[in-house]
Amino acid sequence: MTSSRAEALMLLPDWARRLSAKGAVDFTEALQGTWRRDGEELDRPIELVLRHTANSARRLLESGAMETEGQVSLDGQTFAVRGTRRVSWRTGRVDIDLQSDGFRFIGGLHNLLWKGEPHRFRIETPGGAPVGDAILRLCRAAEAEARAAQPAAP
Repeated sequence: MTSSRAEALMLLPDWARRLSAKGAVDFTEALQGTWRRDGEELDRPIELVLRHTANSARRLLESGAMETEGQVSLDGQTFAVRGTRRVSWRTGRVDIDLQSDGFRFIGGLHNLLWKGEPHRFRIETPGGAPVGDAILRLCRAAEAEARAAQPAAP
């Protein structure tokens, strides 16, 4: 934990800073990039659209934890994902752990304060067998909200 809540609050986006300690915090982010299967040289497109939610701003500041749900599109298929997003207020590191029926995504962002830093994920089977690696970057906020509003593929 940081030395003060004010420092932790500075790591939150502007909209989150304006919330009261009693209000729920949620936001959507869309990530696009490429992934590569282990042992292959072919980069394949991948997209994650995630909705992160914390029951209250106070809990978020205390634990850095948020529940996450959304969808991932890879290899022409779309999978629902659920998991967690945790921010270390001391280091700025963001860890995201997502699970779908066919894959597990383990990774995140090395430091929230480094603008332009990509999200990196290790992709595994639900049993833990390695599948590949992904590098993704944030889409603009308006694009993320529009993607989240679209109905999920059947």
